[in-house]
Amino acid sequence: MWRLWAPDGGCVGLQPYPEVPAADEEVMHVGRRVYVSNLAWRTSWQDLKDTFREVGNVVYSNVIKDEAGRSKGWGIVEFETPEEALEAINKLNGTELAGRTILVREDREDRDVKQYNAENGITPPARPPREPRAPRAGRGRGRGPRPADAEAEQGEEVNQSSGLQIVVNGLPWAWTWKELKDLMAGAGGNIVRADVVYGRDGRSRGYGTVRYETAEEAQAAIEHFNGSELEGRTLSVRLDKYA
Repeated sequence: MWRLWAPDGGCVGLQPYPEVPAADEEVMHVGRRVYVSNLAWRTSWQDLKDTFREVGNVVYSNVIKDEAGRSKGWGIVEFETPEEALEAINKLNGTELAGRTILVREDREDRDVKQYNAENGITPPARPPREPRAPRAGRGRGRGPRPADAEAEQGEEVNQSSGLQIVVNGLPWAWTWKELKDLMAGAGGNIVRADVVYGRDGRSRGYGTVRYETAEEAQAAIEHFNGSELEGRTLSVRLDKYA
């Protein structure tokens, strides 16, 4: 059996596991966060929240993106209690979301769990190697998958940018999408969406993306903010080549 414990020391449940001698019993401490992998590329933080709120009160959800603003295929969901996180693992692991079978487990980077493990000399179970993911098909505008020799034939990478989205680097660590949106509104234009990118620990990585209704508005924001200073940091604003 796996015996699952909350960081405060209370046992929150048992999960089936191959029988082993009592001396070798595995102990897994579960915090309030769960790690969700094998997400479809189009799955958003809102999709995660809507799915996981079925088993508990979701206080935070995020799909992790790379520097180009593309999903990395995994995310984090935080609940109010460890019991709700355990319920999510038991009920949603192996279920389908947006056509893909998702994997749900305890978040080994959860701050509460890491602190408990450090104080009690506990080494978490080794993480299994990730399976490689299939290459993504081309984005929108009728594009299909690129031929393997496309770059060699054309001499350069095909630009897949819509011209509507920009990447903003150099944001203050405490900023959220709201501050980013308010800042970029200073250049005028209609902002469709603003996002700040977070790491697995839930902390900002210091950059985000902003999407406009027109390419002209996106270009105006680049010209207005690129190279400007914000709270002692220099902003780097460029066109998102992949969105």
